Amino acid sequence: MARPRTPKNAWMPRWVELYSRGYRVKIRNRGVWHLCGPDATKAEVWTEYERWEQDQQGKPFTISDLIDLYFASPQYTKELRTQTQKDYLRYSKRIRDVFGNARPNTITSPVIQLFMDTRGQEYPTAANRERTFLAIIFRWGKARGLVSIEDPIKAVKPLKERRGGRYVEDSEYMAFYSWLGSRGHAAHQAAMEISYLCGARQQDVLALKRQDITEEGLLIRQQKTGKNQLKLWTERLHDAVDIGLKANKNSGAQSVHLIRNKSGHGFTRSGFNSIWIREQWAAIKAGTLPARFRFHDLKIKGISDFKGDKQEFSGHKTRSMMERYNHTADKVASLDKARIKQREDSSETTG
Repeated sequence: MARPRTPKNAWMPRWVELYSRGYRVKIRNRGVWHLCGPDATKAEVWTEYERWEQDQQGKPFTISDLIDLYFASPQYTKELRTQTQKDYLRYSKRIRDVFGNARPNTITSPVIQLFMDTRGQEYPTAANRERTFLAIIFRWGKARGLVSIEDPIKAVKPLKERRGGRYVEDSEYMAFYSWLGSRGHAAHQAAMEISYLCGARQQDVLALKRQDITEEGLLIRQQKTGKNQLKLWTERLHDAVDIGLKANKNSGAQSVHLIRNKSGHGFTRSGFNSIWIREQWAAIKAGTLPARFRFHDLKIKGISDFKGDKQEFSGHKTRSMMERYNHTADKVASLDKARIKQREDSSETTG
């Protein structure tokens, strides 16, 4: 049973509500549709609602509708991490462009394979991520009676991806580390060191808080996998954390974050990356750095340089995933066998 409306909202049409951008229709398990801005009159709201009703009559249910319903569901809004939500939104744009107007029950495996073949010629990684997203919304829709056909994505195999990123040489690393120090970016220096020494992703480094500094080590919470790792202290890791704590401490703002911006607050990824990219180009122009490298390449360097169980160090669930980051050649023993001596006197073979 629907909750009764408050008296001030009693004039609104069925399913209509006021939200930050104005008035919208919101129907549970069906979707959300924007009607008009917050300054619209009651008459204008009713006019837009009646227009929406007419549009809905006889309108086929499409892939775009399925995506809208999924994005409005608790499975997306409450169960996924913020970064995963952003990734899915990005993947959905291509899926909408290609399949958006099609009915879900008309999508077949050959159609998806054609999409993968075309998209994968230039962007195999993106094609694989978009294929995964399409599979997610099909499974979600199938479980709720919105899709009746069997999963058409199952028969389409992911494309082979090229290894991304590169190994950062020690000379490049130290050159840019020193450059950041000379430019007053101690927080970026600390983030570099922590990422490299712990084999940590950027989002996990930026999310570090003071409470993650323990007596035994630094607690890294992997947002992508949900795994927590306590990276035991070394002198170099201690120094990196100290640099992070001291950076921008005089901003006047109280922050729980270990890596802070000049306002004393935690960095956003875009804010952190804008400085990173700008300083990389500046270092290249000055002749300090030979070529750009991504912050994510520091994870590649850390895993490649680590001496020991690289999978345990990286926190990856599978060895194959770890090997995508490991750019160090395996050291394999060669065959150690005595050489067969040739007889010096061939006459002995007949004598």
